[in-house]
Amino acid sequence: MDRTPANRDQSPLRASQNPGASVPGSSAVIAALLLFSFALFQGLGTKNARDFFIYRLGAELAARGENPYDVAKIQQHVAAAYPEDDENTKQFVANCGYFLPPLAVLAFLPLAAMSTVAAKVCWAFVLGIAAFFIARLPGLLQPSGSPPLAIIPRSVVPLLLVLNPLTLVVVFVGQVSLLSVGCIAAGLWCLDRSRPYLTAILWVLPFMKPQVALPLIPLMWFLAGWRPTILLVVLVVSLNLAGATVVGGSPLFLWDYVEHLSHTHKMVGYNRAELNPSITSWNRLLFTAGGPLVELTAVTTAAGYLVWLGLVVGRVALSGTRPTASWAVAVAAVGSVLCSQVLVYELLVLALVVPWVRDLFADGWRLRSWLAVGLMAVQLIPQNAMAKMGFSFPPSLGVALLAVLVLVGPSGKGARER
Repeated sequence: MDRTPANRDQSPLRASQNPGASVPGSSAVIAALLLFSFALFQGLGTKNARDFFIYRLGAELAARGENPYDVAKIQQHVAAAYPEDDENTKQFVANCGYFLPPLAVLAFLPLAAMSTVAAKVCWAFVLGIAAFFIARLPGLLQPSGSPPLAIIPRSVVPLLLVLNPLTLVVVFVGQVSLLSVGCIAAGLWCLDRSRPYLTAILWVLPFMKPQVALPLIPLMWFLAGWRPTILLVVLVVSLNLAGATVVGGSPLFLWDYVEHLSHTHKMVGYNRAELNPSITSWNRLLFTAGGPLVELTAVTTAAGYLVWLGLVVGRVALSGTRPTASWAVAVAAVGSVLCSQVLVYELLVLALVVPWVRDLFADGWRLRSWLAVGLMAVQLIPQNAMAKMGFSFPPSLGVALLAVLVLVGPSGKGARER
């Protein structure tokens, strides 16, 4: 028997915070401190976080008037910093390069101006702050009047979101995924408190990987309206132009970067769908299933996003109800890793699906809820660990199944299963 709950708010964003339903600060603080400690150890006690070395190196080269997009120069510096004669290091040196947009150069300039030790400490602190906001995701985007969270989503889920194999691997290799998802979560926290313009500022940093961050633009429009959306777009464009000026002496260097990326990005084996089973996008799934090889370019990535947007708009039209904020965020999250050719590091963005899964449980959709939990949990298992256990579950398959589940799942306040 179905019934419609009378106490569920119909607006996409609640007008005010519901303090009783939020994640306690203690759980988020504990998660953040543990993550900070792990990141600090990786920075100061090991020679890991190699991608962070490259990102900081790109800013250092730009500050010295050198071109960070010179792949041979980057590989030369990396080889000097990591002279170990093992196969893993050789593969890393042969397949590395600096590919982030000029905006990222500006973001890493403060770290490039510090000593190496100070930069690593600062980076660990930033990751700890990002972890704090990720840990608060279970309490975000709740309708007014929602009951307090149960003990597991309130105390256990925040720790699992931050302290899991995928998150620790991201810190281990020095990727920016944790920072990006932390900024998105912090932006959602600001939206919960009616601070959309601060959200726009926070959502600039995820555009260090624009192919993943692109869904934030329509998401901002849906959640906060056109003014904050325009601010976000203006900031992203302006900071890229400013970064291009720092790197190449002119804002027009941004076009040179786009051309450079189209020629060199696929020279790195890690970025090719035919060679890397860790790629999450639809084209890797198509190739694995025996279909044609499609290496995503800017054009095909944009085309994929347009198809996904069309499916989302069609789903909303069929439902006849305004989507909830949590569903809109989930749609943006799964779309970003389904439509852009990225590695498993970016699967951290799936943490943004948690508020929607929480609402599924609250509205009684038990089967869908546990399917979503299972599909998200399996993405946390490293591929080599799966191989040792004798099974394989490609990341692209998990992403595609979760995308379908979100797309066809409850998108608004409505029927309640019993």
